[in-house]
Amino acid sequence: MGYVDSWTQRYRGVDLGPHTLLLGRLLVRRRAMHLGAGLVTVVLVLRVVQFLLGSTSLLWSVALTALIAAAAGVALLVQRLGDARVAAAAQPAHFEPFTPAEPVDFTAVVGRRTRILLAVSYVGAALLGFVALLDGDEIQQAAIFLVGVALLAAVAYASLHSILTRAAIAVDHGSRQADDLLRVNDARHAALAYPALLALVTMSTTSSLWLLTVYTAVSVVISVFAMAHEPLTPKVPVAR
Repeated sequence: MGYVDSWTQRYRGVDLGPHTLLLGRLLVRRRAMHLGAGLVTVVLVLRVVQFLLGSTSLLWSVALTALIAAAAGVALLVQRLGDARVAAAAQPAHFEPFTPAEPVDFTAVVGRRTRILLAVSYVGAALLGFVALLDGDEIQQAAIFLVGVALLAAVAYASLHSILTRAAIAVDHGSRQADDLLRVNDARHAALAYPALLALVTMSTTSSLWLLTVYTAVSVVISVFAMAHEPLTPKVPVAR
């Protein structure tokens, strides 16, 4: 109920469609957020354990990379399955899915701040990985990191493609407006700076520590800038 209340308070007077349909979709996203946050917590705990043990085994990097990729993919999987269940539950009564009259505008859904965050996160991570690779001191570590960045980029692409191409889940004008807001919300979450987290837990012992520091600081600043009015809650602002 709190999630729906946050929407109605932010968009006071805006029709967001049937209460049960909106509530179901918001609960799906809350579940995805909790699962992703749980996996990130596990990653951080394991990194602390690795530090305390003083281990430099590559198995740690492989495990942490896999967990971060899983955290990024959770939102895509949970949202797809959850939205499908919500649509199926509504269909017997009065749900009739429809395709938008016009194609979804990429720039409207993936706003300027989100695009900047995506560019900085992935271009910066690739640069960091290739610098470490060319340095030659930790080739295997850098290779694992670059593979992780590629996995995260694939997940981000799949998430954005799904967000931009899926049919609207709506039964009236109000739920269509809510669907548009959820689309923007999902795109912002797909752009979270997972590559910066991956760099922190797998590349913190590289000789390019200065580049890691700069990359992480810039990613954090731009993440705050991109999410300034969207603090990982169902309160979704207009794309910008």
